[in-house]
Amino acid sequence: MAISSYPNPADAGVLCIILANTAISISIFKEIVCSILHVIGIHIKSWQELLVEPSDSSEYCARRSEWYMEEFRSRTPAIRYDSIFLADCPKQECSICLTALEPTSEVNRLSCGHIFHKLCLEKWLKYWNATCPLCRNYLIPQEMEEYDCPM
Repeated sequence: MAISSYPNPADAGVLCIILANTAISISIFKEIVCSILHVIGIHIKSWQELLVEPSDSSEYCARRSEWYMEEFRSRTPAIRYDSIFLADCPKQECSICLTALEPTSEVNRLSCGHIFHKLCLEKWLKYWNATCPLCRNYLIPQEMEEYDCPM
């Protein structure tokens, strides 16, 4: 006769209940973390969203990215670094590529006051980063809602 690790079949049922409750607890914890990240502004795609993609989504994103880039260029034209300052240009570096801004460098000065190389900022935009790399202010101001809150 073999010796069972469980004295009776009821103890095996308790183990199954403990495992099921652990899985449920982990699922609830995951949902809480995802909700907190969503409130902060970070969206994590579910497996279903990752697996099911519309066939033309890449084309749509590319067109939208091009539109955003053109909108940014029209609102924030590139200028020479030495044209920003009346006196000598202070020694600054581009926070994206971490190289010095030369007086002849083509730069963009954002509404928040931060200055970056034009090409570095366009590369930043290409990857759908719509905020300043330093202070996270929107590069293109968000449009006002179409309706006002009655309160």
